[in-house]
Amino acid sequence: MTYTLFAVAILAVLRMLAPAPAVPSNHAPEIIDLTSTIDGTEYRCKVVINSEAIRGGAALLFLHGSGECGTDGEKMLHVGLPRSAKENPEMWPFVLIVPQKPTRDSEWEDHDKAITHMLDEAAKQGLYDPERLGITGLSQGGHGTITIASLHPDRFVAAAPVCPYVERVWDTDGNRHPWPDAKSDAPGIVNAAKALASLPIWLHHGDSDVVVAVENSRALHEALQSIDADTRYSEYEGVNHNSWDNAYVDKEFAAWFIEHCAD
Repeated sequence: MTYTLFAVAILAVLRMLAPAPAVPSNHAPEIIDLTSTIDGTEYRCKVVINSEAIRGGAALLFLHGSGECGTDGEKMLHVGLPRSAKENPEMWPFVLIVPQKPTRDSEWEDHDKAITHMLDEAAKQGLYDPERLGITGLSQGGHGTITIASLHPDRFVAAAPVCPYVERVWDTDGNRHPWPDAKSDAPGIVNAAKALASLPIWLHHGDSDVVVAVENSRALHEALQSIDADTRYSEYEGVNHNSWDNAYVDKEFAAWFIEHCAD
């Protein structure tokens, strides 16, 4: 009897020490692949619905930077907004539409046909509400945010370029040109401001950016102010090119998008 009780006690202790069985997480984001071929070119695109987002609800189009270009369908999910939304879903309760630009030596506006196709396809599948769509992006994707929003201001309720350049530096033949002067009265910046004038805009930039000069955001903000547009600007002291690490953890910035993408 003593031996039996001892064995039972040992088994009870072992059960207590044994690791608990894995429980499937209910917080893993749902990821939908919207890969498409447009004019012979394959475009990877993922739609990410995190635990706080609602399928068919508010959405953000995120345009990545040059370092995430390619056709792997993954790199663009691990930087900027997608990363922050994964780590802080309660801060970013949005359906994220995340296309991947296949080539570095092109600008996002060169892929406008593919972007609009993917937006239309996601809406057709009921993944988001096209009346509640914002746009944001970083670096080359910040430039893309400016140009895509300028081409289609009626598609978006708000736009937030992060460390953007305003005028293109890659031509349609894949040749890189010197950075244009970023001044508020430069024709390219004036035209961009006019094209964005109907949208709420929030620019972000590090004042120590050695890749894309901070003057780009300063000049566009000034040009928007000169025409009484709804514009905000956050400049991060001592921050280099990776100002997206500051922008996408800013609760006020996330709340700004929530407000503009509301019903």
